[in-house]
Amino acid sequence: MTLSTPPLTPSRSRVFDRPAARFTDDERLEVRASALGQCRRALWYAATDQEVTNPMTDETKLVLEAGQALEPVVVRAMQRRFWTVSPADPDAPWRVEVEALPGLSVSGHPDATGAIELFGDESVIEVKTRGPEAFKRWQTLGAERSHPESVAQAACYTLGVYGDFRETVIATLDTGSRRWDYEVIPAARVERAWNRACERLAPLAEHHEVHGADPEALPERDFSASDWQCRRCPYLNACQPGMAEANEADDLDEETLEPVSDDDAQAALHEYERVQKQLKSLDADKRGALKTLQHWLQRKGEVKARLEGSAKTRTVGMVTSRRYSVDHQRLNALLEPEQRAEIVTEQTSEYLRVS
Repeated sequence: MTLSTPPLTPSRSRVFDRPAARFTDDERLEVRASALGQCRRALWYAATDQEVTNPMTDETKLVLEAGQALEPVVVRAMQRRFWTVSPADPDAPWRVEVEALPGLSVSGHPDATGAIELFGDESVIEVKTRGPEAFKRWQTLGAERSHPESVAQAACYTLGVYGDFRETVIATLDTGSRRWDYEVIPAARVERAWNRACERLAPLAEHHEVHGADPEALPERDFSASDWQCRRCPYLNACQPGMAEANEADDLDEETLEPVSDDDAQAALHEYERVQKQLKSLDADKRGALKTLQHWLQRKGEVKARLEGSAKTRTVGMVTSRRYSVDHQRLNALLEPEQRAEIVTEQTSEYLRVS
């Protein structure tokens, strides 16, 4: 296990734009910590320097780069919230390398270390940015269920920085609302996340021991073609030729409705916009009318009164409603992921959104 700080680099990309896996000069297999959740075959393709067949789109690159640019914003927000934070220097970050298995190590660059002032010991802080839905899912389920690879990544950094396992912080920014929150993963669960990551890497280490750095000897896949990990894999066409086109065809086969032209879709959008505008106007009128009725009740000194409407006599009154919320941050800290899975369940629905 080693921890080192490299010299200043002329470009940030030379430090952070590294392959998901590579073979070192002494023929060890080195896996990038942020790639711990990737398929072992994809890691092998990266390590053997195979050509990328499904490159990242410009839109995906934009989202990724925007997320990376926002991570220092989260660190500064934590510092304003009574956290003592030591962020990594983007030009000369800490480099952590931990031996996971014989012949296989995991390396990466921690985002920061720190602690809430007056409380607890210093710990690794792993900063993430998520879209609104992913952020809500993380808050509700906890990182061990929503994004387990991020906990394994933070566990690697914790072991590499401190030489043991301790509480680790996952700080996350909602890129939609610009809100941030954090989750503390207890030391025992940090250790378990690392052990699970090592168990997952074990077949890859065994494959390397048997075949060396042979690009023709491919390890087994961890996912099937229907999984999102396969659909987004940069080596999809190399691993499963024609599968990208098949996935697109499957998506089209699922649609059994009559064909819709671009002109029909645009006409539908214009109609949607027209109705939305009407609804917003009606909603504003409704709020104004309710506000007037509320002021009327207040002037009367009453909480309920009868008033003649256009069709019938109606009751106008103030209603008290209660809402109950769960502190998911505390719940996630108290319960094991398996226990939370029995209490906090997840349901998926699909709908059309126009933004």
